[in-house]
Amino acid sequence: MDIVTKSHFDEFMNTYGYNSICESDAFELFSIYSIASKYCKSETISKSLLEDIKVGNGGDWGIDGFLIVVNGKIVTNTKLVDDLLSANGSIDAQIVIIQSKTSTSFSAAELGMALDGIENLLRDVLGETELPSCNSDLQDYRDLLKHIYSKSSDFSEGNNPILHGYYVCCGTYNAQKDFESKVKKTTDFVESTDLVRNFRFSFLDKKEIVNYYKSTKTKPEAIINIEQKITLPKVEGIADAYLCILPYNELQKLYISDGRIMQEVFYDNVRAFQGLNLINRSISDSLKAGNIDLFAAMNNGITVIARKLQPTGHDIRLVDYQIVNGCQTCNVLFINKDLPDIDKLKVTVKLIASEDKGIRDKIIIGNNSQTEVKREQLISLLETQKLIEDYYNAQNTYEKLYYERRSKQYKSSDAKVPQNKIVTIPNQIISFVSMIMEAPDKVRGYYGSIVEEFEKNGNMVFSPETNPALYYTCALASYKMQELFSCGFIDRKYRKVKFHVLLAFRLMCQCTSLPAFNSNKVQHYCDHLCSILCDTDRCKEGFNAAIELVNAALNHCDPNDSDRMKESFTKKMKELAAKADQINKRH
Repeated sequence: MDIVTKSHFDEFMNTYGYNSICESDAFELFSIYSIASKYCKSETISKSLLEDIKVGNGGDWGIDGFLIVVNGKIVTNTKLVDDLLSANGSIDAQIVIIQSKTSTSFSAAELGMALDGIENLLRDVLGETELPSCNSDLQDYRDLLKHIYSKSSDFSEGNNPILHGYYVCCGTYNAQKDFESKVKKTTDFVESTDLVRNFRFSFLDKKEIVNYYKSTKTKPEAIINIEQKITLPKVEGIADAYLCILPYNELQKLYISDGRIMQEVFYDNVRAFQGLNLINRSISDSLKAGNIDLFAAMNNGITVIARKLQPTGHDIRLVDYQIVNGCQTCNVLFINKDLPDIDKLKVTVKLIASEDKGIRDKIIIGNNSQTEVKREQLISLLETQKLIEDYYNAQNTYEKLYYERRSKQYKSSDAKVPQNKIVTIPNQIISFVSMIMEAPDKVRGYYGSIVEEFEKNGNMVFSPETNPALYYTCALASYKMQELFSCGFIDRKYRKVKFHVLLAFRLMCQCTSLPAFNSNKVQHYCDHLCSILCDTDRCKEGFNAAIELVNAALNHCDPNDSDRMKESFTKKMKELAAKADQINKRH
């Protein structure tokens, strides 16, 4: 590995805590992270998710990384797909297959294995049965892929998924006829299946993979041309603010790249695109009816918040921006981008520059207080998130973790924050629901749906009344568990029940029963668990006890049950824990 590639590779290993694993496995994860970040820029890729994407482990069909993106979100199970379909009304899918090698030259044999693997995946979807055996991780993705194709009637605009393949190597790529002929053969086969709308296979050499990795550190930027703008009055906390009317050809620079919607610029928008619901369909129908000139008068417009606005003549450069209101409008316009005269369309746009988190939150609330989203729900969410973030920041007794209240907020930090110690909101929800709310069987879906499901039953996942020590403690347990998976202390086969392992750890290590979430006894309860988690030997002993409990519960499950992660499994685990000697009694 050359010195430049190794420099970036070492940085990745340090920030994700992969210094103790073999170089080849770490390079696979480096490649997966760099490529996956290109397809999902809106959220931090956690260590747990990264290792879920990695399937290379023998019996992998020449596939090291298997990435499926649905509606801009990385999906790892069928429940996630179903939740995103329910939320958005359609499926827009991308399939990404990655092979990665630390060798300094590309191998025709390795390439052939990867291409054969891609062909076998599509043969599997077509129902062919004479296929090579594979490991359980790849089998899970095969099942997931078939589930997506079973929803083909819901594909967005009738479009089949896009399929991309990558072969990463630490050498320099020089086009070779035998390589090109192998790719051409697979391309012909893929096109003959009529299962994908576009197939592309790319060779990433040492220069390209470094460029991919570098791009993971960038924030959204755009330069738009504004003929006329009104400068809004000065407000404390807001550096600049303008009101303008943008033609569509300038507006699209803010949210379209390479012919696709940039999902990452809508992260701070409260509602994801709702599909062609009644309101969005009426907007679309109005455009198709020729009301393009009236659009600016009929539409409420779009609000954009940037860290900086840098005017130069008629151009304005937006640095690190988010479209906080206008997700529905932008998506409907994208759907109708090929209409005649669409370039004549104009949209009212507010551009605001502020680095003040409090100001940004108030703007988001103020621009998302329509009847579809209750104002008190927005305030409750933001205030609760602040309480949790403040607790993490104040933590100085146990392991330092970093709560990511805003997507990729630590990317722009001057301090080098270890990626494996960043706790995203999805991570927080999953660990809290699994370990504290005792429902690990309920965390397979999209995290927004998980919260909604509990709230329907009167249980708040994020409540201002909950002692934030509980959020930190379950996140710490999740972090420690992930580290034990990464170093091989916990067998990889338990990743499929990792959320049950979290609950099992708490049940086997707690000193008393779990107090009420707002009780003054919570801190003592959490201190006990945290002290175990931060003691290497006691932590390992605790997770060993957790694995024993999980195994005991699995032995009571029906081996023919295709989904053993049901509520009955959780219930059996809790029953067995009540009878077991708790590990804290040994200390």
